Amino acid sequence: MGNTHAVIWKCEQYVAGKLHEKTMFDSEAQAREFARKLYGARPDTILRIEPMAIQHIWN
Repeated sequence: MGNTHAVIWKCEQYVAGKLHEKTMFDSEAQAREFARKLYGARPDTILRIEPMAIQHIWN
């Protein structure tokens, strides 16, 4: 606790231009692996991965 620079990774899935689902991960590697598997199953999905500071989630 007390780490104000802690980051989680968000992977947003867009289908037909609309946000379909948002999933959070502890690391960029986890988010990218999830995206790789999802893209193989649903190539029509647009994926966006970005870091988020934890204080933006719980404040």
